[in-house]
Amino acid sequence: MNVPYSWLREFLPELPEPETLREVLDSLGLAVEEVRRLPAPPEGVVFGRVLKAEPLPGAGLLKLEVDVGREVITLVSGAPNARAGVGLAVARPGAVLPDGTEITAREIRGVLSEGMALSPAEMGFGEYAGGLLELPADALEPGRELAEVWPEEVVFELELTPNRADAFSVLGVARDLAAKLELELVEPPVEVEESPTPRFVTVEVADPEGCDRYLARYAGDLTIGPSPLEAQRKLLAVGLRPINNVVDATNYTLWELGNPLHAFDLEQVKEGIVVRRATAGEKIITLDGVERQLTPEDLVIARKTGRTTEPVAVAGVMGGANSEVGPETREVVLEAAHFDPVRVRLTARRLGLSTDSSYRFERGVDPNLPPRAAARFLHVLQSWTGCTVGDVVVDVGGDKPRREVTFRPSYANRLLGTGFAADEQLAALKRLGCEVAGEAEPFVVRPPTWRVDLNIEEDLVEEVGRILGYEHVPTEPLALIPAPDNLGAEEPYRREEELRRALRGLGAWEAINYTWQSPAYLSLTRAPEPRRFLKNPMDQNKNALRTALYPGLLETLATNREEPHRIFFELGHVFLDVEEVRLAVVMGGPLVEGNWLPAYGEGYPAIKGLLEALAARSGAGLEVRPQPHQPLHPGVSGTVFWNGEPRGFVGRLHPEVEEALELGPVHLFELLLPLPAAEREFRDLPKFPPARRDLAVVVPESVPHIEILDLIRQFGGPYLESAELFDVYRGRPLGEGEKSLAYHLVFRHPERTLTDAEVDEDMSRIITAVLEAGYKIRE
Repeated sequence: MNVPYSWLREFLPELPEPETLREVLDSLGLAVEEVRRLPAPPEGVVFGRVLKAEPLPGAGLLKLEVDVGREVITLVSGAPNARAGVGLAVARPGAVLPDGTEITAREIRGVLSEGMALSPAEMGFGEYAGGLLELPADALEPGRELAEVWPEEVVFELELTPNRADAFSVLGVARDLAAKLELELVEPPVEVEESPTPRFVTVEVADPEGCDRYLARYAGDLTIGPSPLEAQRKLLAVGLRPINNVVDATNYTLWELGNPLHAFDLEQVKEGIVVRRATAGEKIITLDGVERQLTPEDLVIARKTGRTTEPVAVAGVMGGANSEVGPETREVVLEAAHFDPVRVRLTARRLGLSTDSSYRFERGVDPNLPPRAAARFLHVLQSWTGCTVGDVVVDVGGDKPRREVTFRPSYANRLLGTGFAADEQLAALKRLGCEVAGEAEPFVVRPPTWRVDLNIEEDLVEEVGRILGYEHVPTEPLALIPAPDNLGAEEPYRREEELRRALRGLGAWEAINYTWQSPAYLSLTRAPEPRRFLKNPMDQNKNALRTALYPGLLETLATNREEPHRIFFELGHVFLDVEEVRLAVVMGGPLVEGNWLPAYGEGYPAIKGLLEALAARSGAGLEVRPQPHQPLHPGVSGTVFWNGEPRGFVGRLHPEVEEALELGPVHLFELLLPLPAAEREFRDLPKFPPARRDLAVVVPESVPHIEILDLIRQFGGPYLESAELFDVYRGRPLGEGEKSLAYHLVFRHPERTLTDAEVDEDMSRIITAVLEAGYKIRE
């Protein structure tokens, strides 16, 4: 939301200087994102009046004769709106434009161009360069420097929260400042000279839920042309492109008061207006020239054409090309309405249209503002053009009553921790436009209808804090004693943070991806099918709640292809039949980057090593058992058992997915949280020495290590303390398709030293079990 300082000064003549004002706006919650200074037009840019315009043969250019005061000069221009009878901003030779371009006289197609007619962009105002800045022919005397009447402007760019719909206007911001600084607010004039309306339209609202108020006014005897210079200066300062006096008057009033307006050419809607739902398959070409298909969920403004009706606007979003104001328009019907915010938002999202109008209606516009906004528009238009204003007002719906909210100053002080007097609090609310009834608390406060966000007592408490100053709220920390049922509530978050710290310590980068994913992408990455979809997504390609974390991390991996150390993790929510919290890690490169030494730590051993290190830091028991999983390579896929419970999968990404995403080998794991905690018990250090044995087992290549480990544990007896794989050998003298798995075995008795005979008996039992399973012992 852009707010020019000079426009604010019209409402608040005693406004502080811009440097001080920024702090005040921030304290009101109207956060200032940026303060921009728009320079005055450069020296040498003067007002010129076009006397004659002739086409240059075969060039698509015009030769203009322009009066610049003491002389008539020739300019060459290719702008579509260059024509006789308009005023222009003319840069004379020697002028230097904001982009550094120095203007010189030069010959174009055999014609000497003695300067340059400027577009708004060339003057340094906005980005529009599709046409010249078009001014009324009598805006100034020819040859006058534009800088004399077009001063430098300071523009505050505000970052407003959605609940402050009232602040999306210059008047709304001025109201807050007046309440905060206790300044007198000068309301913009709305008086007009009315005349009998020669003809007008009927208005029928067929969908009062979508449109609870529709007001129509008449203006005639119009000559469509450019708006006054000062009005164009303001519109360009807020980022709008001047179009013509009628359209500019609607935009001017919108930005000033906050009520979107629309003007129809009366000749195009003369049989009557109907506000209704669109019919299935109905189409409209909007003002941007795009044909749009409507649904019964959309609200339209339609014109009567005999016994049928035809859409002329998408209500609250954009008008139609079939009723727009053009050069031939002589009479207009002004629409000032109040539309349902939800309906406007859904339509705007579905059509992919975000306009100044829809942006405000979505957030909530004052339902009682249309009569005043219409009157202000007519005042502005009449002062600009001298048009006729009709005395007929068609108002369907009428004013809405104010809400009533109970308010206790003592409660406000208790919430804020302040000691504001009751009278001081009530005075602040009154300065905001609230009506207050009652002699003692609880008071009855009736907020103004433009404050759609004031609905409960706490809303009023917040307003007291804003206006009287949050600096009065004490900064001492409160002594909080958690309720008994909250004790330990932070434990899941603490454990999640421990996992994050552990993974960061192991060299992984944390990623935070969108919860929404494309169903097609989830299918491509072999993730479970989505169960939940968003009806009106901001991105049509991401309308499904994710069912796994690793697809988002694969996108992160693909985005960071040039990064040699590509290990990413995410801890977040997934949505299957129930919502789950998961942890996922993907690895597309080495654990340790190479410098003068080669990189190391890749492939399945590296990702499993990460998993084991994570378990070790948590004091958990970890096992991986071979088992196929949909996203993983059939031969490199396993189920992760954490403290004996299956909690996820680990392995290499399926080759089809790697190829589709143009990734190299990718290894990953994904775990369901919370991970089961192990029962920890205290044990004394061993008092007796261990007995150690090594065992090498020859097995087929397809046999996983965990099968042999299970045999060893099953038949190792009560004194087998640990069994650890320390070597895998392939080659001679082993046969083709065989491998040797070598294990360290540790035996220990808790109360005495084991004898060799006892250990040999346990080893004999293990060897017998291995041989009976069909495997061989390597000597």
